Amino acid sequence: MKLIAAEMARTSIPLTTPFRTALRQISGIEEVRVKLKTDNGLQGVGSAAPTAAITGETAASIQAAIEDYLLPALFNVALEDQVTVFSRLERALMHNRSAKAAVDIALHDLYAKAANQPLITWMGGVAAPALKTDATVSLGTVESMVAQANTLCLAGFHTLKVKLGGHDGVDLERMAAIRLAVGAGIGLRVDANQAWSVREAKSYLHPLADLAVELVEQPVLAQNIEGLADITRDSPLPIVADESVYGLDDLLRLIQLRAADVVNLKLMKTGGLHQARTMIAVARSQGLKIMIGSMMEGIISISAAAALASVYAVDYLDLDAGYFLERQDVKGGLSYNGPKLTLPTGLGLGITDDRLTRVHWRKEIAVDG
Repeated sequence: MKLIAAEMARTSIPLTTPFRTALRQISGIEEVRVKLKTDNGLQGVGSAAPTAAITGETAASIQAAIEDYLLPALFNVALEDQVTVFSRLERALMHNRSAKAAVDIALHDLYAKAANQPLITWMGGVAAPALKTDATVSLGTVESMVAQANTLCLAGFHTLKVKLGGHDGVDLERMAAIRLAVGAGIGLRVDANQAWSVREAKSYLHPLADLAVELVEQPVLAQNIEGLADITRDSPLPIVADESVYGLDDLLRLIQLRAADVVNLKLMKTGGLHQARTMIAVARSQGLKIMIGSMMEGIISISAAAALASVYAVDYLDLDAGYFLERQDVKGGLSYNGPKLTLPTGLGLGITDDRLTRVHWRKEIAVDG
């Protein structure tokens, strides 16, 4: 099986409500899609969402990385040789993990289809009941966040991830007001998106524990692993590393310093499913719990992440991004019913139609030779 052509396209999809964290505010997502076509008539689809404030990648850089480096790395390679394929993909250029994720996801879709299996089965899992995700309460005023929390609870969500880091001294007030509004039966998680200092984080942890918060994610700057370790040692709550961990090297350093209790793996950070599966095995061998999350992304990449979460029965699920899309632009793949995620039963990712309703850019690439 060899690659004979590829198609790339880019679109924008609005969100039903603005998404705001300590790092950024958006009202829609950009998505870069790639379709790999093989000499035996199969097609595999993948996608990436740029998050420049976190990964440093833009739609334009993802396009260029795929077209100029990642696809050429797969030319004239027997795709059945997965060791060579994923090694070439990783070594084609440094970083650019979201671009790599798009191609990696398309390859996994191809491999599962070639085996005549759903992706979950191909990765060694079994058909799973509906997964349940948390839902995000975006950063805002106390009143707006309480309103968001109430709306999500009415939609059936039982766990909320609350974005803090307002740099205005009222983060604890936000959490206290939300806890009062939603009651004791709703799980609350906190994500500071790197906004706090070590000292601030330590001052917040015990009050947050008193509010029955489940965990605190990325309280300090991504590069401050020593500070994260300091917080973890003293914390009454589990500490999650997100932006601090991209690839395996980051994970190994986190483990060495015992800098977190949980690691949030996102395909746009790991470079796709292949690397993420290795990282799950390493993290679990060292006693770390696993959260599978995503950036604000489209259904194709979220479907891949959900399959990964199902196969490995991860500890925490944070895959609500697709719930907030105004439209999905695909048929098949993951579907939402409030917090319940139903995974597809079709071959590969289960995407039956990936035609975009609005295309900003599209290119067909023929493989020479």
